[in-house]
Amino acid sequence: MSMLDYARLNAELNSARRRFAQGDPIRHVMIEDFLDPQAATRAAAAFPSPQTMQIAFAGLAEVKNADQGIARLDPVFGSIFDELGSARFMRWLGAVTQIADLSADPDLHGGGLHQGADGSYLDVHADFNIHPRLRLYRRLNLLIYLNERWEPQWQGYLELWSRDMKERRQYIEPKFNRCVIMETHDHAFHGYKELRLPPGITRKSLASYYYSARPGDAQTNQEHDTLFVLRPEQQQATGLRQFFRRLTALSPSAIRPVVRALRGLLRMRE
Repeated sequence: MSMLDYARLNAELNSARRRFAQGDPIRHVMIEDFLDPQAATRAAAAFPSPQTMQIAFAGLAEVKNADQGIARLDPVFGSIFDELGSARFMRWLGAVTQIADLSADPDLHGGGLHQGADGSYLDVHADFNIHPRLRLYRRLNLLIYLNERWEPQWQGYLELWSRDMKERRQYIEPKFNRCVIMETHDHAFHGYKELRLPPGITRKSLASYYYSARPGDAQTNQEHDTLFVLRPEQQQATGLRQFFRRLTALSPSAIRPVVRALRGLLRMRE
């Protein structure tokens, strides 16, 4: 089974290149019906439950599940990520983004399968900039959503924010088989609000990240971890910025007891 329709992708290459270059506030492009329909449907059906995934993030800035152990899952996931890391796809991706010498991450560090159940969130942030093993600069995120149904009241839309964090410029529905390719740099702020989901519904996505030997124009060459920032309504809470910084310096086990109370406070202010 072929994972991607290259005839269609190549036919739409010029349009995708133009839309990526014009992306605001971060260079990005959305591509609908990205995976082969049968592959996308199979991947959605084979998605592991949150409880069986290898990684559980439960901190002040993010609550979600992730899995990089592709080999132990349905073979469709291996086929998808093999394709997303292939030389043929690298050529297409480089042509769309005009970023030279891109390479995929064989470790899927931070990538793979992502899933959020009710209450999951990912606060606005800019991504880490250097791969811990490869020592290459992270240049692109590729996200594929596998949610066969999504309602606005569930939240969880991908938000793209301006550099000064004063304006949310994009609000992208995590629609089934929608691919988002976005540039990453020190001011590429994005995230999603706390999910409010009915029983049996989760937010599912695949994530593949791409690297190059040179940093982008808006990217420092000094290594940093994920840079979390506050939305405007969060910044208004008295002393919250300093409190946030102190808490993020603690271990996840130390801050977990206060996460729910703080999130409740912020939600009341939205």
